[in-house]
Amino acid sequence: MRALMRVILSVAAIGLGLSSACAAEPEKATLKIAVGSQILNYMPLELGVKLGNFKEEGLDVTVENFQAGGSKALQALIGGSVDGTVGFYDHTIQMQAQGKAISCVFLLNDIPGVLLGVRSDLADKVKTGAGLKGLKLGITAPGSSTDTMARYYIKKSGLGPRDVNIIAVGSGAPGMVALEAKNIDALVYFDPIATLLARKNAAKPLFDARTVEGSQVAFGGVYPTACLYLQQSFIDKNPETVQRLVNALLKTHRWINSASTEQLVDAVPAGYKTDNREVNMEILKASKALFSQTGLMDAEAAKVPLAVLSDFDPKIAAANIDLGKTFTNRFSEHAAKLLK
Repeated sequence: MRALMRVILSVAAIGLGLSSACAAEPEKATLKIAVGSQILNYMPLELGVKLGNFKEEGLDVTVENFQAGGSKALQALIGGSVDGTVGFYDHTIQMQAQGKAISCVFLLNDIPGVLLGVRSDLADKVKTGAGLKGLKLGITAPGSSTDTMARYYIKKSGLGPRDVNIIAVGSGAPGMVALEAKNIDALVYFDPIATLLARKNAAKPLFDARTVEGSQVAFGGVYPTACLYLQQSFIDKNPETVQRLVNALLKTHRWINSASTEQLVDAVPAGYKTDNREVNMEILKASKALFSQTGLMDAEAAKVPLAVLSDFDPKIAAANIDLGKTFTNRFSEHAAKLLK
């Protein structure tokens, strides 16, 4: 009888342990997540906050917008003033080359959604990347992903690093203003600016990577871009918190991909759209394919940013990068099981 009771108590203890594990509390419930600007690529983070998806996961998330570009948001993460960053995946590769362990835990964009265009009054003269020689090209900030992409495209076009004058103009509207004022001749940009410039006929794209085909033209393949990345030490210390962040992002992305364009226009946070509903409809129709349905990183696709970075940065080329340490799919895979 005593033996039977011991068995029953052991089984009960195991059951309580399993129940406790399933109902684990987040290690850190109040979080700051950085973004480098309000380009459409990053929109799901603030949308997830607006829809209450992070609160449903027991998290209080504040979005810190650095506006000056992804490199500033990355610096905030490295400096410890924020817990995570929604920025471009290529930063995880750059940081590994510098001996810092940063990992992508959820991929927001399967394709870049980036364009490089010249002012319309120069379109007859500048029809390829080679035509940028001697011109002023606007990027968000030095060291940002727009800087990386611009330099790669310049080299791919047969130009040297000094053939084009690369100028930091900030992200979003300031870049558009600089182009229209003719302070720069060309610009690397994203939606909603892409649609606004097209409607004004103010810029002519040399490439448009809002589609898979455009990404292949610009970068030789599908280029995964925005993701939630965290310091590996934070991931190791706070696995339940990370899982809940990913759960909330997957809920948000599933909603984006199932919602009508009208619903999206109504829901998108103000900083990611214009005051014109018709324009917003056009923007979201052009860019809805930007948002991943799964949050999963394709291992082959991850090689494209590495190839781009290695092509013009000898330090990265010599760093023997281990891509397996720049991303993990385990949280997105688990989220998919939890949210069936």
